[in-house]
Amino acid sequence: MKKFFFLFIFMISTMNIMAQSEIIFAGDNVCLRFKPNEGTKWTGSSAPHFFTGQKLSCVGTVGDYYKVAYNGDYYYVPKKYARPRGTSSNATKSTSFKYIIIAGDNVCFRTQPNENSKLVGPSYDHVNTGDVLQCVGQTSDYYKVYYDGSYYYIPKKYGRPRN
Repeated sequence: MKKFFFLFIFMISTMNIMAQSEIIFAGDNVCLRFKPNEGTKWTGSSAPHFFTGQKLSCVGTVGDYYKVAYNGDYYYVPKKYARPRGTSSNATKSTSFKYIIIAGDNVCFRTQPNENSKLVGPSYDHVNTGDVLQCVGQTSDYYKVYYDGSYYYIPKKYGRPRN
């Protein structure tokens, strides 16, 4: 009986964790699939299309696909077009800041708004498509972002502004 109770509690907590996770799209014009394969793409005029930075609730994975909830039903998104994200956010709630959604993989931070100030190497963080950063300003070619307690620059070609 104790094993059954433990198993029940474990299943409930696992379902709660899965229900709270999300995927964030890392590609533009992504279509949902009815089944976890490429041949079941939702097409036509009623098909929703998703773009970098948009999110959907994720309920699990099946092979190379995320199983997502959309409009009260379940669909599939190829993993190559999305990244898993939890629902908790450490972003500041201030309305004076905009956000930048990264549109490139392995993007390096810069200490100054120029290419020569790249932070590279295994000891430096990099950001990837779909990551969201707080934007606190901009120059002609760079966004100034706040990340992990410090300010850095990201080239504009790798970011998309969002409110």
